[in-house]
Amino acid sequence: MRFAPNIKTDAAELETIISKGEGVQLDFKQTISNQRKIGRTIAAFANNKGGTLLIGVKDNGLVLGCDCEEEMYMIHEAAEHFCEPPVDVYFTIYELDEELAVLAVEIKNSLRKPHFALDDNDDWQLYMRNNDKTMVASKSTKKMIELEDDEEELDMNNLDSKEKFVLDYLNKKELIMAKELSNRLNISLQRANKILIKLMKLGAILQHKDARGEYYTIR
Repeated sequence: MRFAPNIKTDAAELETIISKGEGVQLDFKQTISNQRKIGRTIAAFANNKGGTLLIGVKDNGLVLGCDCEEEMYMIHEAAEHFCEPPVDVYFTIYELDEELAVLAVEIKNSLRKPHFALDDNDDWQLYMRNNDKTMVASKSTKKMIELEDDEEELDMNNLDSKEKFVLDYLNKKELIMAKELSNRLNISLQRANKILIKLMKLGAILQHKDARGEYYTIR
């Protein structure tokens, strides 16, 4: 094969991965038909803590299989030409039987971040993962990624109870806004914003902005 993938026949291992469901670091695709769109997900994984694409699996976890050689070509082209800078991808093929195979694409936490991908208007945008969705990141998130130290890990022991509340909340809920945090903790809006900004700088959460306003998600 052109891309020299790792070959596995461990169906139980694949089932374990699928059982986790789609999320920040896992995405299912039945097939790749749009290199531009999949480039955004590849870039988003590289900008965060890495992730895995499973090709040949429906959103509900049903295994359909795929043409792995064709899918590897599509992924490789997307990572090379629709991500800037290009993203390294690593292939594993799960051969379930003679006619059924699933392609796993690993994207590591990149040392070359931030990575950008093309939007529908041919503009380079920064993408991040929000639960199981790939979304355009805010300017502040871009700055945070550019400045972050890859060697530095978030030290949970240095967080106070209000900061831990935010992380616990976001592990259960999709997002939180500063006003909502202010109300839940009965603190000032200024204090709520300071907590969220601190956690963002530590790399624990991400900031986004859309029609709803500014909001934060777990990283």
